[in-house]
Amino acid sequence: MTSHSVEETKRLAADLAATLHGGELVLLDGELGAGKTAFVQGLAEALGADAARSPTFTVMNIYKTTHSTIHELVHLDFYRLAKPEQVAELGLEDWLGRTDAVVVAEWPPESLPVPAGTPVVRVSIRAVSATEREVSIDTAQKIE
Repeated sequence: MTSHSVEETKRLAADLAATLHGGELVLLDGELGAGKTAFVQGLAEALGADAARSPTFTVMNIYKTTHSTIHELVHLDFYRLAKPEQVAELGLEDWLGRTDAVVVAEWPPESLPVPAGTPVVRVSIRAVSATEREVSIDTAQKIE
């Protein structure tokens, strides 16, 4: 799918949010400035959460939502984490697999400790021009 603006990127995220039930892990990939934060903002808005901010410096932001089954959106940015043990220190096991939460991970490491059976959504955003983004969403995955 091609997005021609930040608003379109947010709408694509809102379309994805409409398919989520809770318990999903959204792996978000894209270079710096591709629109990952705009995508998460669209997810947050669609789930009834406050405006999302990039967690680049805080690593993890948690947003309460007004959604009927998804009560929290956990937004992680692994860009600044250099060591695998830093991932373990986040307490991700408290969030992954919870049916009342959706976890969004930017720059996810290969060693992410994901429980078996977790539904995984892979989103890739690629800048095509100053305003256009190619957005790929794959919802057909589960961790075995």
